[in-house]
Amino acid sequence: MIKIGTPLTLEIEKDHQVERYRCKVVEQQGSYLFVDYPVHQVSGRTNLFERGTSFTASFVGEDHTVYSFETELKDKKKLKIPTLVLNYPGAGQLKKVQRREYVRIETAVDVSVHDVEKEMRPFTTITQNISGGGLSLVLPPGREILPGKRLELLIVLPMNSSEISYVKVEAETIRTHDRPEGQRPLLSVKFEEIEEQNRQSIIRYCFEKQLEARRRGLDTRKGIRN
Repeated sequence: MIKIGTPLTLEIEKDHQVERYRCKVVEQQGSYLFVDYPVHQVSGRTNLFERGTSFTASFVGEDHTVYSFETELKDKKKLKIPTLVLNYPGAGQLKKVQRREYVRIETAVDVSVHDVEKEMRPFTTITQNISGGGLSLVLPPGREILPGKRLELLIVLPMNSSEISYVKVEAETIRTHDRPEGQRPLLSVKFEEIEEQNRQSIIRYCFEKQLEARRRGLDTRKGIRN
């Protein structure tokens, strides 16, 4: 389930707030993971953690599902680089944070839309919701797109690390959804051609937003599904 090079997100509660750090698995020995020194997702700085510090760790599996497990800092070891040693409960003790089917969240991010066949002028708009398998976008005035249209999308994802992830995908239109008066219609699309790294960026973005919503007591799992 976890292999060398797997990115981990470590969460720790401090002063009633959750701080997140990112790191990578550089070695595994039995029930222990060796990770490089975690970097704070916002400040980009490392931190000094005492032995016995508890974390909630999460990662995206090869099946595109986000898994989490509770772990503790057991030791610090110098391999080729300085590492932290975390206990790993094994695949059987992992908790699925999201289902195999992709969790869809409501969020407005910028997206540019191009017609693969160049029969339609490009335009920019925002999403209404997004998942690892597709999204719904707001149609600008005067735009009408039929089902089955192939589109090239460039999605702009503002990650919690303050980095901007630009995700390029090829998608197929599914249907248009009319909304109450005063609201522009939505166009649902499903991703047809997407690099796995880009899909994982979307899944990670959804995961981060879902965690934020849970802490605010909100529910972002509403919205239209493809």
